[in-house]
Amino acid sequence: MASTLAIMKKEGEGDIRGRSNQFPMSSAVSLAAEISDGYVDATGAFHPGGQPPHSSGPPTLTPMGPYFQPHSQPNRYPNPPAHFMPAHGFAPHPAPPPHPQHHYQAPQQLHYGSWPGSSPPLNQQVHFGSYPILPPQAQGLGLGPSLNNNPGQYYGALEFNFRGMEGDNLASVLNYVKRNPHATLFDVEGLIPDIATADEMSSRFVQKRLKVGGNDEKQVGVTAAIQALDDLWPSGYGNYMLQAIFEFGTASMKDELMDALYDRDVVNLCLHMHGCRVIQKAIRFLKQEHVCTLIKEFHDKVVTFIHDPHGNHVIQRCVQVMSSFAKCAMKSGNPELASSLSDQMQFIIDDIVANVEILSTHRYGCRVVQRAIEHCVEEQKTLVLDEVISCHKKLVVDQYGNYVAQQALICGSEAHQTAIVDTLTEENESLLALARHKYASNVVEAVLVHGIPQHKGAILEQMLRDTRAEGGEGYCCVIELAKDPIANYVVNKAIEVSEGDQKKKFLEVISSSREELSKSPYAKYVLQRISKLEKVQVKDV
Repeated sequence: MASTLAIMKKEGEGDIRGRSNQFPMSSAVSLAAEISDGYVDATGAFHPGGQPPHSSGPPTLTPMGPYFQPHSQPNRYPNPPAHFMPAHGFAPHPAPPPHPQHHYQAPQQLHYGSWPGSSPPLNQQVHFGSYPILPPQAQGLGLGPSLNNNPGQYYGALEFNFRGMEGDNLASVLNYVKRNPHATLFDVEGLIPDIATADEMSSRFVQKRLKVGGNDEKQVGVTAAIQALDDLWPSGYGNYMLQAIFEFGTASMKDELMDALYDRDVVNLCLHMHGCRVIQKAIRFLKQEHVCTLIKEFHDKVVTFIHDPHGNHVIQRCVQVMSSFAKCAMKSGNPELASSLSDQMQFIIDDIVANVEILSTHRYGCRVVQRAIEHCVEEQKTLVLDEVISCHKKLVVDQYGNYVAQQALICGSEAHQTAIVDTLTEENESLLALARHKYASNVVEAVLVHGIPQHKGAILEQMLRDTRAEGGEGYCCVIELAKDPIANYVVNKAIEVSEGDQKKKFLEVISSSREELSKSPYAKYVLQRISKLEKVQVKDV
């Protein structure tokens, strides 16, 4: 071997050196290893004689695609590092860079009410293993009254042992209630508030058990709710547990929860995003005498509540429920009780009437005024409507007030409706201007839909008014409205609700001006409706 290296060293201009200019010097070392006894280790050093460690024989070369890899040597490169050299065998060579590979992995499938991969799709049946509700290692330990006394209950194939580990194993408990269709509140006693506030699915479990469970199970939930009341009512999920108690609990349970709420600041709950929902549910499902007690908490706070984005819903519910109590008492032949109930909510009506114009033009206040017009008993509704009519000209063209004017048209008396219709038609061009108005046009449409025939006819007659003379001066109201980006909706509604001679007149006027209307991008909707009506008439003939 030494002679071979000497020959390689002497022949500086020979073939070996010439090839070493083309290939790395390691090529010569590898060639020397091939023509003599020895091997090249992982660092490129030559070792004379013997075999490399862990080798049972001379290294063999096995084809691997375009490369060859000795079995007895570890692969030190991402790809096999040998190139085929026809003249002198095989020599190591830097491997070419690997080709970029693009890997696609299908996204995980998501299922409603769960997490990725936790359950099969909704159209597949979910299988739960039938095991006793306690794991074998926990049976007979007396870890829960419902678990040992109800051997017919089962739990899914879950290896849980969360009893006695309330705070440390909440995730296991959540998984348990989500996957076990037979779980009850007894099984998770001590962690009920944590489950109710965890997520939507867990909150629904608690609500369901409060709905379908027995009174003993419900009492467990009520006790847990009262103990954690300050954590539940501000929670986006926990407040639904309190709502479920008011909806499905017994009278004593509701009273117990209300007593706990009175110890807190009820007004603060009414002005909270989630607390106001709890109070609304209480007003809806408490007994009549308890609702009367609750609304006394709102004295001198009505206007504050109405201007609040959450408190206004509480006042709306008060108006609706108390008015319903009064109407039911009147129908049952107890006018004294009906009058008493109306009187107990009169302070709300007084505040509405005193501020009706301000409230009607307010984003939240307009809702309360509408509910008062819609639900109050006749005497209280008349008080509100009279104040609305006193300022209805301003309300008709207001962003929020127009909804109050529409409610007055729907629920008001004929005198109230007449006052609004007279405002729409009092001058020759009043309807032309108001039908083009973004907000007043809604009131015009409300007259066409909900008005009595007399008022509806007055609006249609005003729309058909034509002042065009032979010289071309003047205008036709319906043609001008049809070309307007807002009023064309009013014309469409007028054609829809008109009958008899008035409908024929609409068809004649619009058909005679088809060429003029075809030039307007907004009149095309009116022309489309006219075309449909003409086709229907042809079929009828």
